[in-house]
Amino acid sequence: ITAPNTRAAQSAMRAVLLSALFASVAAFAPPTALVPRVVDAPLTKALVLRGGGVISKETFATTLVVSNGLFGLQFLLIPKFFISQFFEKELDAFHLFFARFIGVLILGQCALLKVCPSETTFLPALITQIAVGIMGPLKAHLTLDPKMPIHLFPVITVFACAGLGLLAF
Repeated sequence: ITAPNTRAAQSAMRAVLLSALFASVAAFAPPTALVPRVVDAPLTKALVLRGGGVISKETFATTLVVSNGLFGLQFLLIPKFFISQFFEKELDAFHLFFARFIGVLILGQCALLKVCPSETTFLPALITQIAVGIMGPLKAHLTLDPKMPIHLFPVITVFACAGLGLLAF
């Protein structure tokens, strides 16, 4: 049995997927009674509260949510345009499937970064960001002959976000 391959069916599927994704954000939110709030006024204690980093772990998480969220939305909603922007390749059904699947995964990670405590998510997010930078934009830049100079944007963006994570250490 095959599903109809119409624009209306595809639009409906996107709407259902986005609705499920946004609804899952609330499901993953920790109960507010279990999340301790740190309220400390003196500016001199700011670095101690943040673990000594130049920027806060919350700032790093928020930066990832915005930056990676924009990439995730493009993978999910406009994969053909997104891929053609960086490469001289035609997208077949197999790669279109994986692009949308990756978009969902990226947006899921962004949702977790938004609702979970930064102290818990910081190290896995930093390691993931560095690994994504190496295995994603950098590897593509070195091996897949992307369009230049536009492909420098994801390379720089991913590693700039990783650099912010290192500043939050």
